[in-house]
Amino acid sequence: MSRDDESQKRIFNQHRLLFLLLVFSSGFAGLVYEVLWMKQLGLLFGNTSYAAATTLAAFFGGLAIGSWFWGRRCEGLKNPLRTFAWLEVGIAFTALLYFAVLRGYHAVYPLLYQGLGTGGMLLAVKFALACVLVIPPALFMGGTIPVLGQYLIRERSGFGTTAALLYSVNTLGAALGAFMAGFFLPLWLGFRLTCVAAMLTNTVVAIVAFRLARGAVLQSPAQGESTPSSDAASELPSRSLKHGVLMVVCFVSGFGFLALEVVWTRMFAQVLENSVYTFAAILVIVLLCLAVGAFISSRLARLKLPAVSLLATLLLAGGLAVALAPFIFMELTDSLQILAMRASWGSYIMMIFGKGFLTIGPPAVLLGTVFPFLMKTEEPYARAVGQSLGRLAAINTSGAILGSLVCGFVFMGTFGMWGTTQLIAVVYVVAAVVLPVTWSMGGIILRAAGVFLLMAVFSGLDPTRLPITSIDPMRHTNETILETWETSGCTVAVAQDERGLSLKMNSHYGLGSTGAFRQEQFQADLPLMVYPQTESIFFLGMGTGITAGSSLHSQFENVKRVVVCELVPEVIVAAKKYMTNVDGYDMTGGLFDDPRATVLAEDGRHYLMATREHFDMVNGDLFVPFRSGVGSLYTREHFRNIEKRLSPDGVFFQWIPLYQVTETEFSIIARTMTDVFDRVSLWRANFQPGDEVVALVGHKGDKPLPAVVGDNLTDRLQSVTGATSRDLDRLSLPFASQSSLFFYCGNLSEAGDLFDAYPVNTDDRPAVEYLAPRSYRSQTDAAIPWFVGPRLARLVEEVQRRCPPESDPLLKAYADAQRRLPLAGTAFARARLWQVIGDPSQREASWRSFVSEWTDQ
Repeated sequence: MSRDDESQKRIFNQHRLLFLLLVFSSGFAGLVYEVLWMKQLGLLFGNTSYAAATTLAAFFGGLAIGSWFWGRRCEGLKNPLRTFAWLEVGIAFTALLYFAVLRGYHAVYPLLYQGLGTGGMLLAVKFALACVLVIPPALFMGGTIPVLGQYLIRERSGFGTTAALLYSVNTLGAALGAFMAGFFLPLWLGFRLTCVAAMLTNTVVAIVAFRLARGAVLQSPAQGESTPSSDAASELPSRSLKHGVLMVVCFVSGFGFLALEVVWTRMFAQVLENSVYTFAAILVIVLLCLAVGAFISSRLARLKLPAVSLLATLLLAGGLAVALAPFIFMELTDSLQILAMRASWGSYIMMIFGKGFLTIGPPAVLLGTVFPFLMKTEEPYARAVGQSLGRLAAINTSGAILGSLVCGFVFMGTFGMWGTTQLIAVVYVVAAVVLPVTWSMGGIILRAAGVFLLMAVFSGLDPTRLPITSIDPMRHTNETILETWETSGCTVAVAQDERGLSLKMNSHYGLGSTGAFRQEQFQADLPLMVYPQTESIFFLGMGTGITAGSSLHSQFENVKRVVVCELVPEVIVAAKKYMTNVDGYDMTGGLFDDPRATVLAEDGRHYLMATREHFDMVNGDLFVPFRSGVGSLYTREHFRNIEKRLSPDGVFFQWIPLYQVTETEFSIIARTMTDVFDRVSLWRANFQPGDEVVALVGHKGDKPLPAVVGDNLTDRLQSVTGATSRDLDRLSLPFASQSSLFFYCGNLSEAGDLFDAYPVNTDDRPAVEYLAPRSYRSQTDAAIPWFVGPRLARLVEEVQRRCPPESDPLLKAYADAQRRLPLAGTAFARARLWQVIGDPSQREASWRSFVSEWTDQ
């Protein structure tokens, strides 16, 4: 060994931990970018499964191309460490360009949408845009491991061990990046500053690498011991059938693992609350398992055992673990029951991590050893370290791209969640059986074990006999699942019980039911009774179709145009099949047949951002704020898009289920709406303590509510004649335009300072999405954390105290007697509340106040 070689090796040994820290930090930044890009491009392109797939494909495609390109260039590099530093600079620089380009696309994209519609051409444009925005930094990311490996791996015999260790450390950094980007950084810094933090991380890594490169001898390891000379290279085995089979396994490894990640995400979607944190936890679990698997692989690479036989053993064990995972999951979740618990947020997350590791940990760790261990099998063919690393990474990543796409858009719809799991288990077992293992006793045992496992996967370990959705034994003892649809993102089911038909998503999330027919109709009826001149309506979310269909009834004769956007296409299929013929009655009011109505399978937020059409009214469905992605429907940017799509005197009704919202989320949403709209008012949908639904209404302009001709005082008097406070549950109050103010709670814009202490929810800092899963679990001292009952009552009374109905500018077109109706509604809500609490004296006092205001006496 020359003096230069000895100097270079000494520097390498002195800074070994520092080099690993660079690899760790690079992986950390890479996953921060990936998490942020998926979120931001989802906002731009729409949060559909196709939009997410195009973004993911663009990112992995960039990594694959980068790995291949930089791997081929490694052999000629004079200073790979300096090249690594420049790659980190390239990542940071192109990530910065991303923000500049993104702003331009926000202006250009609506024009593209309007010109191309919603077909395949638009999907192709989305993919092209994702490529432009994501591929440049991904190209640089793909080269980091091959280039750094070219510098760090000194001997071909250590290729498998060191390469697997680099992969393990890089993936461990990625797990930390996913954890921080998924749990803390967006809330602390916002997305823009989080991306800046990632760019700073790349910059620091580059600076350290440049300094180390100055101290190193400028000799490529490819010219030293890690790559044979031309004479020695001739002694390396040629590319054989055996090596080709190993490359196929490399591809299958990436294909199977990303397909499994899609399946695992779908599995946990059945039982989790589906917040931004729950699925970040699944991603972190997968990455940690990959890191552990890679570390185990680096240890296995040191053993003096036949590499191909050991690889076959890992594939068989992984296939067995994949086959067992559904049964373990069903046992841990009590057959797909929701994993709900009254505990702190931290305890809940730890529960998710615990069940996640028990379910997907064994297969993820075992299969996580496969790709790194392939680096050991590559040793005999490694003519250049970086080139081999780049080739392996490119093949594996290409398989990952195909695996995620095929699983999401073909396998899940064709075979379902459990059938896809079975298929992937078979793929791994077959890969183990066809490996060129010697026909020794050990090889024969491996092949026999593979054949036995294949038979077991189609018999005793057949997961397709497991249910794909659950029935809650506490609430739906007579529930029957009529039909299910499985997609890459969710399972949609139609269920029937004693209350009627219902639509469900992922076992536990209700989309509406015929049992709540009047409540769902009311969400369209009340807005149209308050604004009877409405001609065009946009419905953000469809569910059962009952709400949107109610706007088509003959009583609303002015309605000429109804547009409905539903994110999940299978929900439209289910509603059209089951809700249009319930005992001969069309619950959707002709929504799917009326020429005035258009139903789109599209992200409603995205549609409003891109369309040029204007509406007199936008009606937002009930969305649970703590569900992943829903927080974007409460941001300032979204509200501004709605405001732009409203006609000059248009209104926006956003319905909010207070039984799933704490005071924190409600106040953030109210603060955000008052920041955008000229006026914001609050309306009730019911008087059921504990199950309250309200609407925050954004008014464009300062015009008051339109006056209502006539009065229904006679009907109001008749409805309470002879009644007492004991009859609260049996009252039949007249619902008409003349009495619609009974549901009016007050003018929030006149009491806006009530929400000044809360942040504005934005796309950059999505407070609702990140705070909602935490806030209701932080209220451990309260039996009911939601913004219902006394909490709502206190807010309404305070708003009416600050802006009494008789002087409310929104009500100035109404007669004096009608302005008393909001006070009647407040008193009636108090009477119902005291009835539930069980205080007869307070109930009676509130009843008398209600009757006085209701009858104008």
